Amino acid sequence: MGCAMGKSLVIGSFLLALCACAADPPLDEDEIRLTLWTQDYWVGVTGHELDGVPLDDPRRAQYTVKDWYNKVARDFKALYPDRKIHIHIETLDWTSGFQKIDIAVASGRPPDVLISTSGIALKYARFGLLEAFDEYLSDEDIRDFGSFYGFSEYEGRHYFLPFIGGNRYMVANLEIFRERDAVHLLPSEGDRLWTYDQFLAAARATTFDRDGRIDVYGFAMPFQRNSPQQDQMPFFWGHGARQFNDNGDSLVINSEMGVKALQFMVDLEHVHGVVPTGSAGLRNNDVTDLWNAGRLAMRQAHHGTRRSHERALETGVIEEGVIELYPMMYPSLPGVDPGAFVVADSPCVFRQEDEEKRELSIALAKFLTNTRHEREAAYAMSTLPTRYSALDVWADDPFQQYVLRVARYGKKDAIQGYGIPLVNMTLSAFQAAMSRQATPGKALDDLARRGNRFIRRDIERRLRAGAE
Repeated sequence: MGCAMGKSLVIGSFLLALCACAADPPLDEDEIRLTLWTQDYWVGVTGHELDGVPLDDPRRAQYTVKDWYNKVARDFKALYPDRKIHIHIETLDWTSGFQKIDIAVASGRPPDVLISTSGIALKYARFGLLEAFDEYLSDEDIRDFGSFYGFSEYEGRHYFLPFIGGNRYMVANLEIFRERDAVHLLPSEGDRLWTYDQFLAAARATTFDRDGRIDVYGFAMPFQRNSPQQDQMPFFWGHGARQFNDNGDSLVINSEMGVKALQFMVDLEHVHGVVPTGSAGLRNNDVTDLWNAGRLAMRQAHHGTRRSHERALETGVIEEGVIELYPMMYPSLPGVDPGAFVVADSPCVFRQEDEEKRELSIALAKFLTNTRHEREAAYAMSTLPTRYSALDVWADDPFQQYVLRVARYGKKDAIQGYGIPLVNMTLSAFQAAMSRQATPGKALDDLARRGNRFIRRDIERRLRAGAE
């Protein structure tokens, strides 16, 4: 690929010095080397070999986070018995992994195939660094990916193949609702849709004290070190507001309905008192601690919530009889469809100068996302298959069937490729409003001004890089 690719993404010369890419061993004359980096992995092949196995059990040493990928690599190479293919697999964590990817790209040595978030893939697509899949997929494949395939589009081309699907929804603790004789306040028909008034009534009924002070809250969500697309934006979409314009190149979150959405969240604490005081400083761990202790009636959930709940019961983190999960959709205004964060961690392929490597890299991405592997990954991680043909993995699981069904409320508006700077600006605006340091209108106006200046500079940088 050559170091010239580094010109396409100006991250700073100091990053190049940080890149400590180890020299690859020499290739055999006829060997083809592919690199696969992934931020999604699980222990073992099925992800369930160690279910019920104690943490100090020596059997745990038999399995690694590369087991499934090693199996897939062997199966892929077997499809090409006449070629000598070496696949180097590297697993990345969700903290330093993003920086490592940026450093590798800046140095001109990205992996051939990367499995990361939709936003990361679109980020590099905007810089012209990825291969498009449009010419390599059949109409049958495109239909099978369904709406997930649309999330991979940028300027009319598609740059990743949906693989590990995830979404957000709401979950109630039925034990608390029974304690308050308030189960009837929860939505129960169809997709379990409800309005903001109904949601607020349920939150009020389940905010109470057990020992002389309010120690059970109707709802809570984090505002510190969280993802605003996942946690706050559903309340904007339910008000008919959006984060970006249709082109995804300008913030419009400070619309009239956006201001009303943020005001609603502020009022949950300062007017209605149904969320913990000081919500602006809440972390996800704080919300989880309240939930696990049976002190929270409703919270946001994700595709792996039920599995996480089962493991917490197995390990004693949650006591029996404290929590019973009840999934439901986010509230919305009457006549407005709710919105949810839906994403697919997905393989993308970096631009290849060598035609044979391009062919094999794209073939590997397609192989990773075939129906069989979609089923295996979904079962291992309790995630959503991104192919219709793989949905049967949860055919006997009503809870996951519901989670699958409400994925149709996903918004492409949730996928932003502008990275951590824009996330931090958005969180600061929300925290300023929640702590009443700024009105919702001023907080969002400031966000739109700062964010759009950042986006314009980002686009200008991309255009300059493309002209070089």
